[in-house]
Amino acid sequence: MDKKQFLKKLRSQRWRGYILIGLIIYLILINQLIRVRPDHVFVALLLFVLALGKGRLKYFAIDWAPWIFFWISYDMMRGIADSIRGGINVILPYQVELAIFGRFFGGVIPCFWFQDFQTAIDGTVLKNILDASGGLFYTLHFGMPLLLGWIFWHTLADRKMFYLFVWTMTLLNFSALATFMIYPAAPPWYVYSYGFGQPAHTSFWGLGAGALVNVDRMIGMNFFQTLWGGFNPNHFAAIPSLHGAYPVAVAFFTYKEFKNGWYWLYLYPAGVWFSAVYLNQHYIIDLFIGAGYFFLAYQITKKLLIPHFFSKIVDWKALQRTQSKANSDG
Repeated sequence: MDKKQFLKKLRSQRWRGYILIGLIIYLILINQLIRVRPDHVFVALLLFVLALGKGRLKYFAIDWAPWIFFWISYDMMRGIADSIRGGINVILPYQVELAIFGRFFGGVIPCFWFQDFQTAIDGTVLKNILDASGGLFYTLHFGMPLLLGWIFWHTLADRKMFYLFVWTMTLLNFSALATFMIYPAAPPWYVYSYGFGQPAHTSFWGLGAGALVNVDRMIGMNFFQTLWGGFNPNHFAAIPSLHGAYPVAVAFFTYKEFKNGWYWLYLYPAGVWFSAVYLNQHYIIDLFIGAGYFFLAYQITKKLLIPHFFSKIVDWKALQRTQSKANSDG
């Protein structure tokens, strides 16, 4: 290999160097903000391994970068959210919820009505079923978008649909992050436990899980209290509700891709939305605002980003060709 060929090959692999530099910066920032945890090192090593790969691994590192970057940004909120935001918006979301829905729930907001309902049916089979199904639906929020993204990217090798999906979710996620900083809003569990005063401290261990603590009691372990206490960087990120947006996004894109059996898709967002209210995690208005954020992000991605930007720089068929070659070689 002569010098010219070597330099050409080196330039073609620059993206690996960028990933390595990015990982170093990421670990330094994480260490300064919240201290490095084992999961941070794991993600860094995973990305480094992917950066050394070829074919689909290269496309994975490129195509999935928006989600990886969002995860990093959301995790970093743990170190900066409390220091840069102002007062928590506690009263207004409650008042709006009460004005719209109070008449249908005996003069109280739906979340509080369900807390009284849970007390009334405590110890019954119905209570156990509602708690278990609520916990299941509510935690699907974390995995379902990733699963659907993997189906688009790997199973179907539909890179264009994947980009439409992942960049819609990226716009949704970062617009939500911006709103969390600009308009920090208290969830209903805070009002239920503390009233309308400003938070006097930042540790809400256990209470951040809302009525999910009932599921912990049922299964005999502190799963949800640990999840919300250790991995939720901002307890006042209620508006917009990503639990309202994600299931709508998953149902919408599943229908868009597969069409058949569309009526079953209502069950997933309906289950998550009901669980968010039943478990005292979100007002109904939070959920609708989250869905609105999603549809706005979808329109921007579909009408602006895909035709005017990504279609000019992305080879939509490259992943499909690489996957077909890998299948034929195997």
